[in-house]
Amino acid sequence: MKSKLKESEMTQTLAPAIRGVMLACTLIAFHAVSAAEEYDVYLLAGQSNMDGRGLASKLTEEQQQPFEDAILFYRNVPHSSEGWQPLAPGFSMPPGYKGELPSPKFGPEIGFARSMLQANPDRKLALIKGSKGGSSLRVDWKPGVQGDPSSQGQRYRDFIETIRMATKELVQRGDSFAIRGMLWHQGESDSKSSTEVYQRRLEELIVRIREDVGVPELPVVVGEVFDNGKRDSVRAAIQAVAAGDSTVGLVSSEGTQTWDPGTHFDAPSQLLLGERYSAAMRELPIPEPGEMPAISEQSNLTKPNVLFITVDDLNDWVGCLGGNPDAQTPNLDRLAQQSVLFNNAHCQVALCYASRASFMTGMYASKTGIYNNSSKSANEAYRQAKHMPVWFGEHGYRTMCMGKIYHNDHGKKAYWDEIGPKTLRWGPEPPNGRQFAERFGKDAQDSLAWAALDIEEGGMPDEQIAAWGIEKLNEQHDQPFFLSLGFYKPHTPMTAPKRYFDQFDRDSLTLPEILENDLDDVPEIGRRWVLDRSKLIAEEAVRQYSPTYRRELVHAYHACVALVDDCIGQVLTHLDNSPHADNTIVVLCSDHGWHLGEKHHWRKWMPWEESTRSLLIVRTPNAAGNGSVSERTVGLIDIYPTLADLCNLSPPSDLQGLSFQHLLDNPKAAWDRPALTSTKAGNHTVRSQRWRYIRYIDGSEELYDHDNDPNEWHNLAGDPAMEAIKKQHAAWIDQLNQAD
Repeated sequence: MKSKLKESEMTQTLAPAIRGVMLACTLIAFHAVSAAEEYDVYLLAGQSNMDGRGLASKLTEEQQQPFEDAILFYRNVPHSSEGWQPLAPGFSMPPGYKGELPSPKFGPEIGFARSMLQANPDRKLALIKGSKGGSSLRVDWKPGVQGDPSSQGQRYRDFIETIRMATKELVQRGDSFAIRGMLWHQGESDSKSSTEVYQRRLEELIVRIREDVGVPELPVVVGEVFDNGKRDSVRAAIQAVAAGDSTVGLVSSEGTQTWDPGTHFDAPSQLLLGERYSAAMRELPIPEPGEMPAISEQSNLTKPNVLFITVDDLNDWVGCLGGNPDAQTPNLDRLAQQSVLFNNAHCQVALCYASRASFMTGMYASKTGIYNNSSKSANEAYRQAKHMPVWFGEHGYRTMCMGKIYHNDHGKKAYWDEIGPKTLRWGPEPPNGRQFAERFGKDAQDSLAWAALDIEEGGMPDEQIAAWGIEKLNEQHDQPFFLSLGFYKPHTPMTAPKRYFDQFDRDSLTLPEILENDLDDVPEIGRRWVLDRSKLIAEEAVRQYSPTYRRELVHAYHACVALVDDCIGQVLTHLDNSPHADNTIVVLCSDHGWHLGEKHHWRKWMPWEESTRSLLIVRTPNAAGNGSVSERTVGLIDIYPTLADLCNLSPPSDLQGLSFQHLLDNPKAAWDRPALTSTKAGNHTVRSQRWRYIRYIDGSEELYDHDNDPNEWHNLAGDPAMEAIKKQHAAWIDQLNQAD
């Protein structure tokens, strides 16, 4: 106890001075080694004695200096070295320490590197250190099944991610490297395990590490835990693993001392152990550089970033979808030309909250309970679901967002590592108020309104979201990122800077075709949904307001879409000119469509094409299908499992979406599932490549043939010749209901 007290007192007294000197030396030395180099890479993993509890102040002045020929990448989640740094004492996070790196402690890496460089003075070292005090092999370092993160312990996943991040940065710097070996020191937290159990677990860890880094006979040196009389089984297991494998070496703890009662090695012992690790490693057969996997073959060491962009209320009035000939969307069109464009993608509920709840959880509304814009309807399945950003965060991604990702912007704060600043959301409001509210009263306050704004550039929320996204893309990241940007327009009120209105000649704009008796063959429920809300969203209300108001709203919608296209274009341009360009998946979708008078309806929430059809573009680096169009009827619910596949993550078991990863390489490949959409509980739409089938809760039906009736003007549900088609599509609704 006395020695422990002295150690603590010295830490508090000397830590600030040590950190200041070391940080200054680190910055100077790192600049000197920033040119392209060739490195021997060694992996360091385990718990507190690998992380290091030796007091740096006990080292000589020379031993405290940064190395000239050795660098280190340290990550002890959530702490890290923020990339490669010159190796020096201080890359350790002792309990209770709340300062920044470098800390007052060090591990065996100092003695190891010094000894290795003395033995091989013409080599350069790169150490990847991922260690965590108190972690166990039984739980935290559980290696699980290769490629299945859900079967692996958190520390193991973190370590594999650390290797990916570190090697990726070496590649980006232009350095070459070979993974030469691994150092392992752990076991104090598993002292109650039997010899047989710990031996089996350690052997499994070594096998899995070798598989995951692509070096089948990676040399591994394991260190004995300190003999305090209570760890005999673990010590015996460690010794047995080394004795049974010629590619595994052993470091004895004999002759070492601890500064606390029998657990943490003191500074001289850490140096000694490091030297012993070096000696043991040099005795093992180390593959020559030519035997190592080439960089291109080590793609499993790098995870792609994800840029996930959502757009509110955007229908097919986009150049690449051809919904309206007057659309001006050069940036979205360019992205589509670089990607796979899904021209028959559909949402699962044509309403903001419900749609986003679906694609962020990979579940249908019938499972989450969310059919509307109220969070009160969410059930236990939704509350317990692993939302997309949560899942990516648990698998090593830094998750960031700004704007409308969920209906209330970011959802829960706990979903994200970083959330951008708040904005005016759908604003600014029309200077003279919302037109419909003035005419029809408070019931119409959230309905149709527009304004061409005199506003400085950068004043719109969507412009601010784009600027923040560009900031994030310009930052250095020490882990793969999941960056989500949610743009608000063209959601009402349809306000945009005047310059976007000026891009269009209102009088010559093409208005959507409307069939005057279009609702005559629509079942009563569908007609009631439109006509009973005439003050809010029916075509009748627009005509009542003004003979020109429909054209004004079409003009405003185009202007808002042009604004969003411009903002997205700025983000994509910065991405394409950034270091992340070749390793970032881009997914862009609208949450649902939007009516501009079709079916006598304005806005969304209906079971018809204008409501359910969504823009979906996916750009994956080097995908064979980039530049193509897929006509397969995918749903937004399929985005989550697809991204999980693309990022080599095992998705949660309760996802109802399906991965369409294979369509990114072959857009015409088989896809045997239609898109399913719900409008209130019990009312479902099935959209196959040719047909739209709607079945309401009372059993009434609609059926449209898109090959011959793209406007959905002629309901064929009453035609006896269509019974087989209806039955085929109705089976999907029955299957959905049975699943829930």
